[in-house]
Amino acid sequence: MTQALTSGSPVRRRRALMGLLDADGWTWASVKATIWFVILIFMLAYIPDRAYYFTVNRTLELGLLAWSPVNFCPAENKTLPCPAPVGAVVPWEPSPPELGLPGPRTHAAVGQFGSRLLVVGGSDGSAATTTTYIADLKKGALQPWSEGPALPEARSGASLVIVGSAAYLVGGSDVDGKPTDTVWMLPVDIDTAELGAWEAVEGLSLPEARTGASGQAVADGFVLLGGRGPDGAPTSTVWKSTTDAKGVLGQFEVQAPMIVPVADASVAQIGDFVWLYGGSSLDGPVGAVQRGTLEARPVLESICIRGLHRERRALRGGRHRRIRHPE
Repeated sequence: MTQALTSGSPVRRRRALMGLLDADGWTWASVKATIWFVILIFMLAYIPDRAYYFTVNRTLELGLLAWSPVNFCPAENKTLPCPAPVGAVVPWEPSPPELGLPGPRTHAAVGQFGSRLLVVGGSDGSAATTTTYIADLKKGALQPWSEGPALPEARSGASLVIVGSAAYLVGGSDVDGKPTDTVWMLPVDIDTAELGAWEAVEGLSLPEARTGASGQAVADGFVLLGGRGPDGAPTSTVWKSTTDAKGVLGQFEVQAPMIVPVADASVAQIGDFVWLYGGSSLDGPVGAVQRGTLEARPVLESICIRGLHRERRALRGGRHRRIRHPE
């Protein structure tokens, strides 16, 4: 039989969330509202956004920082944490066969010329070559290599620098392995972006034959550091060719020598400094890091007191941009 409730009997209220919350209270209503808000965001924003990238990208990053048994990071990240730290270097991978050079090369000159990569000269293992390999960069992807303009003569161990709208191949060893003093230029048509032909720069040659030197383009020309001379020994010489108002390179001028004579070193310009890393001396490979300072004659008036003082001091000395001993 059933028992009728009297007016004095208590009313049993419904409970939610395993009995923790009152089903008719504001706390449970707020929890439900938050859950539905998150679901709506996922349905109307996040899921459509990920669906778009799923249709246009090879990989899909969900953006979830929680742990998951499935790694949603790009496959090329390999052993990097997921997500990868900002600025992390992606592990090296072998290039596909389509991006291999048409022929084996060593001691070739390499540089980026606009949207093209150049691999000039070098040895095929037996002798210096005259080849110029070109690969275009399109939308950040390297295209297959093709043969470009051939050099007038075979060169290996030369330096390649880009100054203005031309590439310059400086020095290097000839087919007999002897250092040379030649300076060749490869122009480009500014309107059509078509490459011209390698040709000797009229009236311009190195003060002495060099091979294995390190060339670096600077704001007003380029510098050539070290290398092997006619006797085959590494040198400490630093030469600079400065461009005039028309962009024409002038004769090489002798700059302050390096501290350690080296050849086959790596060079880079960072701010007002030229850095030379490693290389080979008479005793073999070295770990020396040498720094040269660039000093420039000002071309514009400074609007700050410190800059104005520095410019006035440079004007009084009449100094041009040059390399000096590391501090």
